[in-house]
Amino acid sequence: MGDNTKQPTAEIINPGLGDIEKVRDILFGKYVSSFEQRFADLEARLEADVDQLKDRLSEKIAGMDETVNKSLKKLDQRIAAEQQSRDSELKALQDMLSKAESALQHSISLMEDQANQDLATIKKTMQTSQQELVDQVTTVQTELMQQSATQKQELEADKVGRQALALMLDEVAIKLRGSD
Repeated sequence: MGDNTKQPTAEIINPGLGDIEKVRDILFGKYVSSFEQRFADLEARLEADVDQLKDRLSEKIAGMDETVNKSLKKLDQRIAAEQQSRDSELKALQDMLSKAESALQHSISLMEDQANQDLATIKKTMQTSQQELVDQVTTVQTELMQQSATQKQELEADKVGRQALALMLDEVAIKLRGSD
């Protein structure tokens, strides 16, 4: 089959070339057909091996794809579980923070109430103390006024007695001068 296709081509290009091919076929025909058969067998085996390699490679790639997909799914599941865990931990921390904040607000409110009560008590105590001091000052002032008035009266009484004594001494002095 190969010889028939070569002859017309060779005869068209060079009409004397066909004879050379015939001589070559006669001399090397057995070897050429043996080589052609070997090449065909080798090509068939090579194609079979390539097909087999393609199949094995496709299987391995499919297996690797499956393994990678499984690994990715597992990784996605782990990431989702980790995210859920972190979300629940964050929620727990937020709840704890909220509780601590409300407890702190309650404590601050109680402290403010206690401080306001203490301040009111101190104010009341100071007002009472102030009123007591005013009352004591008024009492002392009244007592001092009374003592002052009493002492003034005593001094005036003593002054009258001195004036009377001075008059009497003046009279005695006049009498004594008059009798001399």
